[in-house]
This record gives sequence, C-alpha cells and structure tokens, in this order.
Amino acid sequence: MNNNEIIEKLTLGKDKVETVKIDDVEITLRPLTSGELSKLQIIDKKGLTMKVGVNPTSKKQMQTNDIDVNASDLTKYQMEAMYTAIAWSMDIDKKAVEEFAVGIPEKIFMEVVRISNLSDTDLTSIKQFRKEE
Repeated sequence: MNNNEIIEKLTLGKDKVETVKIDDVEITLRPLTSGELSKLQIIDKKGLTMKVGVNPTSKKQMQTNDIDVNASDLTKYQMEAMYTAIAWSMDIDKKAVEEFAVGIPEKIFMEVVRISNLSDTDLTSIKQFRKEE
C-alpha cells in the first residue's frame, strides 16, 4: 500500500456521514477531523490563562502554577468552539449556526461529539453541554 492509499484510508472517517434527528428535523453530520479538533482545542482554551513562576519567598524555590479563568471569556470561546464544530460538521457557515433557536446548537453539538468520538479531555466545552445522567 502506498502513502496515497494509506492517507485515503485514514481520511475515510470524514466521509462517513450520519443523519440524526434533532427536534423532528433530520440533519446530516460528519465527524470532525484531527486537524479540526486541534483548531477547536485552541479556541476552547482561549478563556484560560496559565501563569507559571517560581515562588521567590520559598527556600526550596517551589514552582507555582496558577490558572486564571475569566468566566465571560471562557464561555465566549467555548461557544465559539461549539458553533465552529457544528459548522464544520454540517458544512455550513458559522453565522447560520449562531441563528439557530435556543438549545438547538447544544443538541447538535452533542451529536457531533458522539459521532466524532470526542471525550471531555478533547474539549472542555463538552462538559458544559453534557447532560447529567
């Protein structure tokens, strides 16, 4: 098998579309690619700022790690990641997703998460929309 054949086999998942029903409407979704997931992770983490430093008052020079969370920014970027994921999966413009009725993007996003086999560690925004069981 040559490299082109290997690449073709590994990218078949993107073409494996699935039709799901959201509030009595059938929607065709495709799984996200690893490259798309990487881009979404960058968006998803924009609301977090990590500070790494050394505590100068300690004799042991202990390293301190702090994460600053701006709740407003975190929510904004998690929503952007969700809208972007839906737009890519549905092959539509992100602006169209932003105009869906309240609650619909969250339902579609969870289906995109499912068919893409994403976990809570892939995107923190998944936790925000996952239903309590």
